[in-house]
Formats: sequence, structure tokens, C-alpha cells
Amino acid sequence: MRKKVAIIGASFRFPGSTSATFWQNLLEGHDFITQVDPSRWSRDAFFHPDKANPGTAYTLAAGTLGDISTFDAGFFSISPREAAIMDPQQRLLLELGWEVFENAGVKPSSVRGSNCGVYLGIASTDYAYRLSHDLSLVDASTATGNTFSIAANRLSYFYDLHGPSMAVDTACSSSLVAFHQACQAIQSGDIDQALAGGISLHLHPFGFLIFSKASMLSRKGRCNVFDEAGDGYVRSEGAGLFYLKDYDKAVADGNQILAVVAGSAVNTDGRKSGLTVPSADAQAALMTQAYASAGISPADIDYLEAHGTGTPVGDPIESRAIGLALGQVRGADKPLLIGSVKSNIGHLEAASGVAGLMKALYCVTERQVPATIGIKNLNPRIPFADLNLNVATRNHALKPSGTLVVGVNSFGFGGANAHVILQSHTPDPTPPVAQTGPVPLMVTAKDGAGLAAMAESIAQHLSDQPADSLYDVAYQAMLRRDLHPQRVWRTSYLPV
Repeated sequence: MRKKVAIIGASFRFPGSTSATFWQNLLEGHDFITQVDPSRWSRDAFFHPDKANPGTAYTLAAGTLGDISTFDAGFFSISPREAAIMDPQQRLLLELGWEVFENAGVKPSSVRGSNCGVYLGIASTDYAYRLSHDLSLVDASTATGNTFSIAANRLSYFYDLHGPSMAVDTACSSSLVAFHQACQAIQSGDIDQALAGGISLHLHPFGFLIFSKASMLSRKGRCNVFDEAGDGYVRSEGAGLFYLKDYDKAVADGNQILAVVAGSAVNTDGRKSGLTVPSADAQAALMTQAYASAGISPADIDYLEAHGTGTPVGDPIESRAIGLALGQVRGADKPLLIGSVKSNIGHLEAASGVAGLMKALYCVTERQVPATIGIKNLNPRIPFADLNLNVATRNHALKPSGTLVVGVNSFGFGGANAHVILQSHTPDPTPPVAQTGPVPLMVTAKDGAGLAAMAESIAQHLSDQPADSLYDVAYQAMLRRDLHPQRVWRTSYLPV
């Protein structure tokens, strides 16, 4: 019997949103596409509306994280000199690693020496391009600070994780392929837990230049997914990690289970009409395989988060594949609901699978599907009715009880395809915890500045919460987080 995989934690950075606001922003239909953060490079030097103009891009529309220069190097035992030469993608991943453990209620120190693997989708070497402009900056830390392998290996090193540690580059499907590999390793019994995800940051104009010259980017500056106005995609940046664990072990250890990975699959288009032209047949075969292997009927799928980039070639091909594999084998009165988070935040390229998975995870836990925004007229080149597909142009409530099934597509522009299936989880009822005594509200950090910042953050959080949430905060801070040398506490008289 194939092992099940549980998602027990998640952390992310997406344009315009935090973990506290992301879901609500999707439900409210926010659009977070702006321009490349002006601190990255000069717009005047690299923008020109004529595609033929050398050394320029015809658009700098983007989903941006804004200022990414801050990093607490001391917290991660990294010298300021090494941090300066280190790709910000590595810095951000270290932060997300800490956050994903804490989101799962697992102390980072408790996984030291474990067989936890790290599987990371990453494809951008932008920071290395920047450093190459001044070769005098190259020093002993340049290699470790600017290679894909170390982006994964650094997580394993800092957190002392002894499982497989690897970076995956399959272009836009990188993070979902990495997620699949992590699930496969857990299901085979090679490991019992893993961090899986991906990252993509805009640190050099090179990416905007090459994709402009290839006419892949939208001149309108929007991912008009499934709309007749779709003329290309918008580059976006972001990152995310998922904490995966063998389902039976997660239950035994009392971990929270956000969702269950019911199945995953990868394939490649092979020979086709062009290297970057998607194959509907290969995509359809992938989805058919994924659901057959998982033992799930297409009729039981509640929602599918499409790759959905808004390109005039990609959207019709993907829609055809979904319709052939899943839509047309359902009842005509039950069209398959589809949509894409790229309409809100743009295309995160190597990290796009993380964004799709994160939205799918919320759809499963909140039992709702947010609208795919920006659709005025559905693309007439896509026969949605014939394919038995229904684009989510408004928020949809999913069934209030029973198992939910949500699929996620991700495709690389070289033909590497991935699909993941999530299922909702209904925990067994647990008896109430015996109340034995007070728990102090502990604030802890590695230095004084961090302590002050953490105290302010907790105070702000508590000011936005009901008074009875104090116990939950105190419990998590004291028993589910690592305690650092700098500490301050206040006695909480709420019982355990």
C-alpha cells in the first residue's frame, strides 16, 4: 500500500501579501502587478517599447516583493561579509526554513540529525550576473553564495538535516517537480520528512530582456488568464516552502495536518512542433496518469489550479489537455472548475508551482475557490463548454463536508510537466488537554535588537486578536518554539 504524505507546515513570500493577508486578498480579487522595484536597477537604462532595441525590455511590469535587502546574518551564523556576497535567494530561503518549522509547531532544533530532505526548485542566477559586472568582488564565498546546489544544501547545513538535498531546474515547473520528488522519497520510505518548494527573485534585468526578445511577456502588463486579451505573461517573484511528512508518522507525532498529498506525477513533452510549444497530449497523459495512480475519479475533482499564464498559445493548449483528460469524462452537468493565481500575482516562473500549491492548500482548508480576476471576455479560441470546463470568474463555495480534491498544474517552457493532487484532511477528535498550571508568555531572540523586534511583533499580533488568544500565543511561544539566549517573559495566569 502506497504511503500517504501530509503537509504539516507552509511559509511563503508573495507580491503584496503576507501569510495573514494572502487568502483574504485573493477572495477580494486584488491585483498585485506593479513594476520592478526601483531599487533593483534603472528603468531608463533597460526599458524601451521597441522589442528590436538592443539591451532593453519592452516591459518591466512585475509582481515584486519590494525591499529584500534586510537579513539578520548573525541569527544564521553568517558573517556580514559573506552575507553581502550571498544570493538573496539563499538568505530568504533560510528565513522561510525557520518559518515553516514554526508554522508546523515543530522546533527547528528537534529535527537536527534527522533524515529530513530538502528539494528546491530554483532557476535564477541573477545575483551572479550582478557580481560578474565587477570581478574584483569575487572572493572565497562567491561559489557557495551563488550556486543552485548550495541554495538547498545551505538549508540542510544550517538546520542539520541529513536527508537528500538538491536543487531542481525544469524552468517554470521546477518547484512542483521538486515537490513531487520529495513526495516520492517519502512514499518510498527513503525519508520520513522533507522541505520542498522553490524561489525566484528579480535581481538583474537579464530575465526581462531575454523574455521580451522571445515575445513571451505581456505588453499590457497583465496575466489575462483564459481571456481573449491574453498576450503573454508578467514576470513575478516570490518563494515558498512546504513541510512534508509521512502521514502515519505525522499522526503519531501529533502534528497538525493541513492537507494530504493524494498523488503527484511528472513527464516531459518529448519531440513536438517546437521546443517551447506545449503539448496537449503530454499534459493530458500526465493528468490521466496522476489521477489513475491516486485512484481518484475525475468526477471527484472539486477544483483544478491551472498553470494559466495568459499566453495566446499556452492557455488554449492547457485547457484542451484538462478537458481531454478530466473535463469531458465528467458529467455534462458537472463541468470542472478551473482558475489561476497568476491573474493576481503574476508568474513566479521557477517558483510558480509554490504559488499554485499555496492557493490550492487554502482552497482545501477554507473550502472555497477565489475568482480568477481580469476576465472580461473568455478566450473564444478555447471551447470551454465542449471541454466541460468552468472558469472561476467569481468566488465559489466548495462542498461544506466530505473529502475535497484539488489538483495543481505546472509546466516548464522546455516541456517538463508536473501535477500534484491535494485532499482535505479531517482530524480525529482528540480529548481535551488536562489543565495543570500557568504558562508564561515568553519572548526570545538571539540578540537585543531581535528581542525588541519580536516583542513588538507579538504585541501587535495580540492587539489584533481576541483576549482569550493570549493562552494560545503563550503556549506556542513556550513549548513549540526554540528558546534563544535573550529572553523576557510575562506571567500568564491562563491555565495549560
